[in-house]
Amino acid sequence: MEDKGLFLNRIRYSNVAGFLVYNKETAVLIDCGHPHTVGAFTAAMERLGIPQSRIRLIILTHTHFDHAGGAGEISRLTGAPVAVHYSEVKYLENGYASFPRGTRWKGKSIVFIGRIFARRLARYAPVKAGVVIEDEMDLQSFGIPGKIVHTPGHTEGSLSVLLENGNAMVGDNVLGISDKQHFPPFANDCGEVIKSWEYYINSGVEVLHPAHGKAVEIASIRSEIDNARKRYV
Repeated sequence: MEDKGLFLNRIRYSNVAGFLVYNKETAVLIDCGHPHTVGAFTAAMERLGIPQSRIRLIILTHTHFDHAGGAGEISRLTGAPVAVHYSEVKYLENGYASFPRGTRWKGKSIVFIGRIFARRLARYAPVKAGVVIEDEMDLQSFGIPGKIVHTPGHTEGSLSVLLENGNAMVGDNVLGISDKQHFPPFANDCGEVIKSWEYYINSGVEVLHPAHGKAVEIASIRSEIDNARKRYV
């Protein structure tokens, strides 16, 4: 996807996606997949013909193992620092973040089972945070027209990346698998998810890019938010 010299490329890491935002001079990577899926990143860079050294910043939407698991290795490959919200620095540097709560019955069942095996399955190599985000950070200094914004809900420190062209990478605050149900099946604070949805709606975002599933038009979120508020808050 290209918009006035700015490109957005989806990288599939097994069952989760990351995103590369780049132009001819610079790039930022959003999310790093599982510990064992770093090869998907290197393959994508080779396919696009982009040197790994072009990446100037790695942004983690949150610190669960399927988003942060490859961060240490990718940071070493690229030399880029890892950005994370301050509330999740400790998880990143410990290499473990606990499973969030389920928001509906299927999610609650998965969480119950997952937490039994979490200590073994959800660990990854600890990573030192290079950039710590509070409320938001402009990406212009990294050559990208956009910003990182604190959008809690799925986790306390969930971050979204909003580009000036109307695209937003929203991690797990939105589910893109269903055409009718975009509320995340896992979230530590459903009320904060709703507030983040309100932020997306009011920010001028046009397309949301979740880590799981396909892109979601903001019109879908606008049409669902009232029912989601009644059901989950």
